Amino acid sequence: MRDENNSEQSSNDLPHDEDENSSELSDLTDNEDLDTDSDSNQDNPDDVVPEVDSSDEEPANTVGNIPMNWYDDYPHIGYNLDGKKINKPLKADELENFLKKMDDPNFWRTVNDKTTGKDIVLTNEEIDLIQRVQDGKFPSGSSDPYESYVDFFTHEQLTTPLSNKPEPKSRFIPSKWEHKRVMKIVRAIRNGWIKPRVEKDVKPQFYLLWDKEGQQKDHPMHIPAPKLKAPGHEESYNPPPEYLPSEDEVRAWLNKDPEDRTTNFLPKAFQNLRSVPAYDKFFQERFERCLDLYLCPRQKRDRIQIDPDELIPKLPKPADLQPFPSSERI
Repeated sequence: MRDENNSEQSSNDLPHDEDENSSELSDLTDNEDLDTDSDSNQDNPDDVVPEVDSSDEEPANTVGNIPMNWYDDYPHIGYNLDGKKINKPLKADELENFLKKMDDPNFWRTVNDKTTGKDIVLTNEEIDLIQRVQDGKFPSGSSDPYESYVDFFTHEQLTTPLSNKPEPKSRFIPSKWEHKRVMKIVRAIRNGWIKPRVEKDVKPQFYLLWDKEGQQKDHPMHIPAPKLKAPGHEESYNPPPEYLPSEDEVRAWLNKDPEDRTTNFLPKAFQNLRSVPAYDKFFQERFERCLDLYLCPRQKRDRIQIDPDELIPKLPKPADLQPFPSSERI
């Protein structure tokens, strides 16, 4: 009985083992199928579905590089590839911008795209590129401008030349085509087709500014400015004693109004030119001179052309004054 029971138990156990083995084999085959599918996808890149970026679906603005303020008064911001208008996105007010500035940690790296009107968050690589450009460095951080020089040319003199070709004969004889070209130019000069360049009157780099002051300008309405009075003996740094004022004259000059004074300075004597101080009214006088030239109207007076012979009165003829004595008698 025991043997029969054992044989029955063993017979009952066998199917379970076969079922487990068959399930494991099916799992392996499934995994192999998955692996083969993945391998086939890797071998055939055309079968892989590409990732679609949402930014590619946005309509591209085709207005080009133009000032975007031209569209300030319009509801659209440009045109897409099909020629349809691209509407402007809604703009946030100042309160929403302030709240976004307080809450959004990426607000400092957000920029507005003028062509689309949308906000773009800059990446760390883009911010690094901008900072490098602002600092005057290379845009790419991987490039090293101070890398060591690689001497890829040999410094040793080679015994065998790269080319031992003999020099051609054309290098030792005159060129036939150059001779024809020169003869063509000579013939054109002889016939007058080519004329030498006429040297233009070159204005010198340094010239006297007031050299041609006395000459009349070409403009008919040009009126030259009146010249300043030439300096006299009293304006010398060491004038004669008779030009130096006395104490009474100095006191009287100081008591007068500046408009009533004959001169706007007091003559003084100095031993040498090095002792002469700076003139404190120089800029004031030049300023007043410029005001006179700018504000005071000028008038061109025509000089009267008088013949000197006309100023002498015409005397009557002596024959018309007779009778009168014509000889002396006692």
